[in-house]
Amino acid sequence: MLHVPLVLMYHRVDVSSPADPMSRALTVSPEQFDAEMGALARDGLEAISVDQYVLRLKLREPTDRVVLVTFDDGYSDQYRYAVPILARYGYSGTFFVNTATIGRHNHLSWEQLRDLEDEGMSIEAHGVDHVDLAALPPARQEFEIDGCVASLREHLREPVVAFAYPSGAFDAVTMRIVASDGIALGFTTDPARRLWTNSPYDLSRIRIKRGLAPAQFAQLLGLP
Repeated sequence: MLHVPLVLMYHRVDVSSPADPMSRALTVSPEQFDAEMGALARDGLEAISVDQYVLRLKLREPTDRVVLVTFDDGYSDQYRYAVPILARYGYSGTFFVNTATIGRHNHLSWEQLRDLEDEGMSIEAHGVDHVDLAALPPARQEFEIDGCVASLREHLREPVVAFAYPSGAFDAVTMRIVASDGIALGFTTDPARRLWTNSPYDLSRIRIKRGLAPAQFAQLLGLP
């Protein structure tokens, strides 16, 4: 069985708050994000990238004191606000991007993604579009998965080793296609903490929302 470290799922990290309730709930302030990274550091946890995690698995190195800090959807505020905070703690993060939105307004550009690689971050796949893969026929799933992975591998220098299913939705076809693309890990959006799994393509993440108090964050992650 595969030991799964804590995997945190963020979306936006910004000083402003979107108008719609769902986006607002998924936008944490830089101050909240900084406090949460500080809580990890005080507990002696090391935030590493997915690339680093896969390497540790290959080398059979321990992963019990590491955490994966992940960001979905490729928003540009992640580059502006989250990355400097990660760097201050000596942490690395993982950015799951939709290739159709790269370079669009409020989203990361290819140049920014390459900068993130240079800073030790992992850039991973989240589909061409942000669509429910489990609701799609196999051919459309192949377009969404294969197209995203191929585009990232064409434009970036580091290997693509992970896929985050949009909205956490996937089925057996999804996992087959992801595996056939040479992807090592697949992530859902299930907020439950799962320490062990039989499948590397069904790894759960903990969704972090706006306004979590420090005590709530610690309880959610099981920190002292």
